[in-house]
Amino acid sequence: MSRKVSIVIPVYKTEKYLRKSAASALSQSYENTEIILVDDGSPDGCPEICDSLAAEYDRFSVIHKQNGGLSSARNAGIEAAKGDYILFLDSDDTLPDYLISDMVGIMENDGSDAVIPDSYYKVYEDRDDEALSYHFTKEMFSADPKVFALEVLIGKGRARRSTAVLYRLSVIKDNNIRYPVGRISEDFFFSLDFFKFANKLSLYEKPSLYNLKRAGSISSSYYENFFDTVLEMDGEVKDFINSLDSEKYSDFIKGRRETLLFRNVLIYAINVMGDKKHSYRERRGKCVEMFKHPSFTQALRGDTGIPYFEGRVQKTYMKISLKLIKMKLYKLTCFFAFVAAKINTV
Repeated sequence: MSRKVSIVIPVYKTEKYLRKSAASALSQSYENTEIILVDDGSPDGCPEICDSLAAEYDRFSVIHKQNGGLSSARNAGIEAAKGDYILFLDSDDTLPDYLISDMVGIMENDGSDAVIPDSYYKVYEDRDDEALSYHFTKEMFSADPKVFALEVLIGKGRARRSTAVLYRLSVIKDNNIRYPVGRISEDFFFSLDFFKFANKLSLYEKPSLYNLKRAGSISSSYYENFFDTVLEMDGEVKDFINSLDSEKYSDFIKGRRETLLFRNVLIYAINVMGDKKHSYRERRGKCVEMFKHPSFTQALRGDTGIPYFEGRVQKTYMKISLKLIKMKLYKLTCFFAFVAAKINTV
């Protein structure tokens, strides 16, 4: 008998997109699935859509809960899941119909704990266009979860998306791996925790997702206190590295944490300098404060590398910013981030 796959779809204020997203889960060529719709207290027509789907199709089930955020909704799906494998899908995104069949075949053949896709499509709501985007290159991939975490998730700042990834559910439940409630960048924390306990990964070399880019989505927002999350991520990375066999993974540890911290701070600097709710002076002051933070200045004394980006403009921004900050030209770095925000470089 084929393995069952639990597809968890958190739902909140996406009534315009929900049916299409749910249909992409239902129309998978691999049919041994359960589709768990988690209504996270959505105030629009989503609860009714969820109920109508469950009434029409046996494979749908619905959880109605008070609003607790994306992490809380995904965690509710984990608790309810009865499959051998689990996959998360946001309710405004869609899956290609071949995805789960492909991934289950790879998982079964390799005996791995997760199948990680290398790419996805960005779909733009305001124009009839889609663009292929890569999480990482094939050469970066390692079947060793610890090496993959060090090289790609931490060292390159990539592959942090946890949607459209096929996970072995027992690894998640047996090790009490959950999404952190109340934190931004929940996918990063979940992925890092999973890689700590997983034994083997497999690579999926086809686009795994149609990711809708819409105005007002979470990726377009400004976060006042995101630097706190950056420091929390740095702390989790320290703990992850300290949990490893330092002799076995010594070649992969050096400079990885420092590079991720640098990447996160510089990306947030663009976010801060692009925020129009505050004066330029206020924005610059916030960035300079970040650049002078002890954790950041200490990291820059280590082996900080240039984070991986597909585009030449992003790479140039990182290279120049690293030089400016090491020269303590903080205000000039802020201006450079301001320009980067204007051209939307990241």
